[in-house]
Amino acid sequence: MTHEDQTRPPMLPPLSRRNFLVGVGTAAAVIGMGSAGAAPALATSDGTVLPLVAPLPAGRPVRTQFAPNEQVLAAYLMIVAPLANSIRDVAPNYGWMEDGWQRTPNQPYNSRIMEHVATLSWFYANDRPWNPYYRDPALLARLDAALGFYLSLQHSDGSYPEYSPTEHHLSPTGFGTVALSAVLRDLRAAGELYDRRLQIRDAIRASSAWLVDTSRPHWNRPVQYANQVVAGLSGVVEAAHILGEPAVSASVPNRLQIILKDGQAPAGFFHEPVAPDAGYNFDVMLPDLGALYKRLPDPAIIQLAERFAAWFGYIVVMEPGRNEGFILSGTSARNIVATFVTTPVDDLDRSALARTLVPHVPALGAFFASAEEKTQARNAWSASTAPVSPRQKQDSSPRLHMHVPQAPTGIPGAQRDAQVAALRYLRESTFTELRKGTLDQQYVFVRRPGYYTAALYGVRQNSLQRTGTNAFWHPVAGMLALTVNSTGPDDWTTVADTVGTASSRGPVNATHHAGSTASGAVIPADSLTGYTGVFTTRYVTTDGAVTTDVTHRSDGIRRVLTTPGASRERIPLIIGTADRVAFANGTAAPYGQETITVTRGLTVTRGNLRFVIDWGVDREAKYAPMDRSYLGNRTHRILTISFSGTLSVDLRVEPAT
Repeated sequence: MTHEDQTRPPMLPPLSRRNFLVGVGTAAAVIGMGSAGAAPALATSDGTVLPLVAPLPAGRPVRTQFAPNEQVLAAYLMIVAPLANSIRDVAPNYGWMEDGWQRTPNQPYNSRIMEHVATLSWFYANDRPWNPYYRDPALLARLDAALGFYLSLQHSDGSYPEYSPTEHHLSPTGFGTVALSAVLRDLRAAGELYDRRLQIRDAIRASSAWLVDTSRPHWNRPVQYANQVVAGLSGVVEAAHILGEPAVSASVPNRLQIILKDGQAPAGFFHEPVAPDAGYNFDVMLPDLGALYKRLPDPAIIQLAERFAAWFGYIVVMEPGRNEGFILSGTSARNIVATFVTTPVDDLDRSALARTLVPHVPALGAFFASAEEKTQARNAWSASTAPVSPRQKQDSSPRLHMHVPQAPTGIPGAQRDAQVAALRYLRESTFTELRKGTLDQQYVFVRRPGYYTAALYGVRQNSLQRTGTNAFWHPVAGMLALTVNSTGPDDWTTVADTVGTASSRGPVNATHHAGSTASGAVIPADSLTGYTGVFTTRYVTTDGAVTTDVTHRSDGIRRVLTTPGASRERIPLIIGTADRVAFANGTAAPYGQETITVTRGLTVTRGNLRFVIDWGVDREAKYAPMDRSYLGNRTHRILTISFSGTLSVDLRVEPAT
């Protein structure tokens, strides 16, 4: 028997404007709207139907009143009134949060917008010295209206829509089950809205059953959009916990076995949809695995995390001497995430709950701020005299305030640094690793004493993925060239202008050969891992227009390009503000200036080392800035070399003279 099956409590008297003012304090109610810097509220009736929730009193919030792990709630506290007052209290769509705080499209049928009921219920139910909305009757009335609208969106099969009224969508059903479970917890703790609690109980029972139903499309094999499926399982486990009904989540261990077999590629990434995506994998999928593990310590969760940690250790490439770096984002199919920056700042810590897994998967520790950094950031936040910045529209997901307070602080810096040092490309100077995708894809990582490079060969999941060579990094000088999966020209590619083919923007067929040319003996793909000698990979666009031979030597790589006619080799360089860039003919390439010349090469001097890009014969070359910066002192600059027929380009690093 659940709490909602017990005797129904007496109904509360209807709310009045007088009760509203008494509940929040008359002084708070008359403070001007938006005084704390939050976005103004959009109130449909100006409080004549449902009383408005009062804005924060002047001088709130007071930073020193917050417990360290709850500081993240301060920015949400500042938007409680605007959020609550954006709930429509007139027809049509009575109860809809109409003001665009969360998710698009901003339409009444998009149930993801309504997940902020979990934000409002938290502030209503939790007594804190800094929370003036605890037991605020106006907040409760508007929450009740929002819940009524939210629950009305649920289909009879338990699912919810997102992009159209008739859609049965995995994402809003999974994330919504988590949100509504939290609301039920809060309302039960407050002893409020008994009838709504019954409705929520029935709603999360139904959504949980839909989420684990293997006849539904989201369980088709291979499982796609793994982050949404795992979010659903997290919601099911949370619902079972809140309801006190273990049967609701009894099938979850079996469903985790399905994810282990069919939701994660042999390479180690999670399907998005059947390809990697650094953003969804790390910031969404991994913390939901952490949330699952807190409620259900199933060994399959650790297996999933271990496989992912190994994969992430190849594609997160740290800059020398820094606990931040670049992501080999050319492989990502959805998000454009070019850099990896660990953040101790709670307001940015989207992956926080993934730290639950670090004691069981130590390799993950390389990818988080240290406990000391987290503590220092929280101390600095508390000591700051600056006004708290409110969450902004479309950057206000309730997942953040739901995850951060219950997340572990992290591991000590010495342990984190040891895990960074254990990353394979830092630990070893020579290796070759080929990892296979679920699709016909080869992810090849090559470490030699003079560099680390990577490439994707085979089919593409979608138009954002980039094939071919995608990075060139040196263990002392850092990143020289990096492909980003954007729609701009920042990908390493050969463009055959006569036929309009770009080698990185379509599938390619690859073969691997021993030695310095593609005439060497074929190395079967399954034998490439562990190969330590010189080898050449030949990859060809499916139309045959561009053939690229990449020779992996000890000190650098050579790319030999063959095309039908007039073509361009485009290399996306990562240039620091202190780098010195010059063409081989002596022409300077100023940092922020486009430069065109005819020459045979280009050098980038960084500290005591110099990157050399040498194409051997005079060709027209253009060095052009891009309006994109990384890590504070790195930017993209595009080197384009014009040629016809064939071009050979060497990349290496040598001491600067």
